[in-house]
Amino acid sequence: MQGAQRNLCAKPACICVLFFRVVKLFSEIKNMASKRAFLYTFLTMIVVALALAGCGRSEPEPTPTPTKTPAAAPQQAAPAVTPTPVPPTPTPAPPTPAPQTNPPTATPQPANVAPYTGLPVDDPARLTQRPIFVCINNDAVGRSAHYGLSAADLVYEYIVDGFTVTRISALYQSHDAERIGPVRSARMPNIWMTYMYDGVLACSGGSDEIRYLLKNEVGFPYLDADIDDPSNNVYFFSIGSDYRTRLQVSTEGVRRWLAATGQVKEWQRPGFAFSPEPAPFDAGTAATIQIPYPGGNSVEWRYDPERNIYLRFQGGVPHMDNATGAQITADNVIVMFANHALTDIVEDSLGTKGVDIELYGFGDFRIFRDGRVYEGTWRANDQSPPRWLGPGEQIVPLKPGQSWIQVVRNTDQITYQ
Repeated sequence: MQGAQRNLCAKPACICVLFFRVVKLFSEIKNMASKRAFLYTFLTMIVVALALAGCGRSEPEPTPTPTKTPAAAPQQAAPAVTPTPVPPTPTPAPPTPAPQTNPPTATPQPANVAPYTGLPVDDPARLTQRPIFVCINNDAVGRSAHYGLSAADLVYEYIVDGFTVTRISALYQSHDAERIGPVRSARMPNIWMTYMYDGVLACSGGSDEIRYLLKNEVGFPYLDADIDDPSNNVYFFSIGSDYRTRLQVSTEGVRRWLAATGQVKEWQRPGFAFSPEPAPFDAGTAATIQIPYPGGNSVEWRYDPERNIYLRFQGGVPHMDNATGAQITADNVIVMFANHALTDIVEDSLGTKGVDIELYGFGDFRIFRDGRVYEGTWRANDQSPPRWLGPGEQIVPLKPGQSWIQVVRNTDQITYQ
């Protein structure tokens, strides 16, 4: 519409301009005849101009014809519908519970049976005491001075110090031991296992990082000879002068320290499952077990069918307990496969890096008892020691007695026959 209005205004203006120019020309003509001729010509031009103006005028835009909407047909009344009764929706049955992934609870033991040996004790009050873990040297020199391992309820052996050597942690609860050693410094695996059993840790020093964790983070009692008894004559005692073999401790000394520091408490943790009879789902027989620990620390266990126990050899020779003068034995040998990782923790003056081991979670195991082998999966967390689960999540019961847990890397090749 705006473009059409601009055209309509412009054409009359052109005619006016033309008219004034013609008048000017007429006044300039002097001869009358010439004026008459010009006048005729002018009138003719006016007629032509008006004709052109009439032809150039824009036609008004046609008014759009509205579309005729057809009238809606009269709506017929819908027939009445009789509602069909809807049957009630059945309540779905509760879903079938998924198979339990957590380890099943072990059958409770009688009140006077130790949780980690399955053997009766003379005083049930012992079983409410916190178990004591002692860090023990296990290099070639340390093995020659071992005391008290036969009195332990449970013994762990594990790789430390840049995968070069093994250490031992022995757990004492149902029996006392007058001499345990040689006591050595703590390592990262000691933190996990002591926390898992809600125990007490006795050691002699450790790296700055490990000591910081033990003093500030873990929350269980930690007896350090270098800090709590630097003279080694209150809770610990020294035999000889070699730092690798001289320091020893007793269960009585550790419990005396707990009482002196106000850290005695009533203890309760799940125990292992035990049975005098072996389970029927074994994976075969095993008279010898070979564990290739690094640094000349390879371990061999040999089954003695007459005594129905395993005899321990390390470094190719019988492993002796100086407290008894006898070779170390075990009723159960448990090979526990776990993830190992090198850490940034410097463990000694040579710059050797520490080893961390995943003792929580799950992994494979081999249990040897009564000359038989059992295979399965272990499961553990920070509130419960391992559960040994065989086919169909059945608990593999241990033989009542002492157990050695040999912690190895997932890639280690264990042989038995």
